[in-house]
Amino acid sequence: MVFGCAVLPERDMENKTFDAVVSDFYRAATGVILWEQALDGVRQGFGARCANVHTIDLHHGQILSMRVGGRLLNEANFNYVKEYHRIDPVRELTAARGVLQPGQWVHCDELFDDEFVSQNRFYQEFSLAYDVRYNSSVMLAIDESLATCFTLLLPKSRGFLSPDERDQARRLGEHLREALLIHERVRHLATQALAGHGLLNSFPYPMCLFDQDRFISFENHAATIEIENETRLRRQGSRFVLTRARSDQELSEKLLTLYQRGHGTSAVVDMRASNADAPTWLHLSLLVPGAVLGVFGEQPQVLATLFDPQRVDLLDPFALTNMFQLTPAEARSEEHTSELQSRQYL
Repeated sequence: MVFGCAVLPERDMENKTFDAVVSDFYRAATGVILWEQALDGVRQGFGARCANVHTIDLHHGQILSMRVGGRLLNEANFNYVKEYHRIDPVRELTAARGVLQPGQWVHCDELFDDEFVSQNRFYQEFSLAYDVRYNSSVMLAIDESLATCFTLLLPKSRGFLSPDERDQARRLGEHLREALLIHERVRHLATQALAGHGLLNSFPYPMCLFDQDRFISFENHAATIEIENETRLRRQGSRFVLTRARSDQELSEKLLTLYQRGHGTSAVVDMRASNADAPTWLHLSLLVPGAVLGVFGEQPQVLATLFDPQRVDLLDPFALTNMFQLTPAEARSEEHTSELQSRQYL
């Protein structure tokens, strides 16, 4: 049985558009264009508000990464990652039924009627605000710890996907799955030794490089020890994860902001278990290849550095430079360090 409003006249994606979208998937997989550009072609082809690919940590339910086609919903995606994924009825229902198999689509118009939508908090507080009524999604890949999903978010005026559109979406999903597998192999090949890796190995702080999907391209010796200990950092497959769920959620939010603002943007994740603990921070900085002489590879990377007072002097100049955006000279100035201590930052 199908619920919802009547479907608008057929608006199937033309063959040339379909072929262009498929081509963009493989171009994104090999780094020719951004995934956001490829997904925006899907969004336009279906008249969707947004098309996204997101990866979920199955053990903890956290969203580890999200690639989005449709900048109009940047705010919506941030709020979804921050809060509303917890009460998304589609996620709740699929979780209750157990993990879906790859290639299995879920269309919300087959699950929830208009009466349910009118009384559901997720639809009324979130979907209504961003004109997103219908959701069609598919599990693209899954292993023992991670699942990757592809989702189309559609406005009420557009209507849900017709049978022909669902077949088109199914075929696109198959191509997207293959493109993501290629992308994973390309990233593994790109993790060969680079000039910047030797530079990071010289630091005593745990330092990792990873991309928007948290795929780790490099970790220095201190980071390897920290990850293997799994007290604060851990590796989920090839992805960077924080052990404490609250800190990892904050990391997801900060990563969305970093990639929206561009090279040199920095952010800090509070790694303390309580406010009474000594200040322990994960500093994040977005590095764009052309702006850092390409020493860390050809794709934008996040440099994550763990500053722990048990391992690093609180007045360490490098830590102060990164944490408080000081110049190297200011970080070595007694005036600046005294001011930070007086404000109880150190």
